[in-house]
Amino acid sequence: MESCSLLVLSLSLLTLSYQFLAIKSDEALIQNLCHKTPEPVLCADCLHGDPSGKAADARRVALITVRCAEYDAEQVYNFTFNLWQNTPKSNAALYNILDTCSSQFLVAHDSFRGATVALEDQGWRNWRGTAIYELTTQVTPYLNRCLDLFKKQPQLPLPNTILVGTNAVNQGIAISLGILKNIPDKLTRS
Repeated sequence: MESCSLLVLSLSLLTLSYQFLAIKSDEALIQNLCHKTPEPVLCADCLHGDPSGKAADARRVALITVRCAEYDAEQVYNFTFNLWQNTPKSNAALYNILDTCSSQFLVAHDSFRGATVALEDQGWRNWRGTAIYELTTQVTPYLNRCLDLFKKQPQLPLPNTILVGTNAVNQGIAISLGILKNIPDKLTRS
């Protein structure tokens, strides 16, 4: 059962978030920025998957990658919430940790909003710095708390889907940070 769920979540995280492959994005910009990330192929897939990527400037490219990571965070939250709901209360330790994980994943997902607002608002002066700050201090800590909880209770089995999902979101954040940190300063003044 869990291996089937793991396969479904893995496929969802790696393909469904990139389901809009209809419009080709600016390849030179995508290749230039994605090449500087830890996962250039996933980065390019994400950018190709957004219909607005065709006319994307560097700021919009960063926004698209943040949205891909945000989508993956929503999938991890939904899976964890459903797992928590289906865990018997008699299994109190697992039930409680999944309850906490579910709420932490929800906060992580909702915390992406700070980065997306900074990237969407054309009047925002330090949009790059704000987006980096939001991803590193507001999203990542909540995202990783679930894994920390399971490490503190090694007697509880960590569902593989939570591990894979958390790692996928962390990859998405690393891609976004790679884009944001490598946008030339002259392009951040818009």
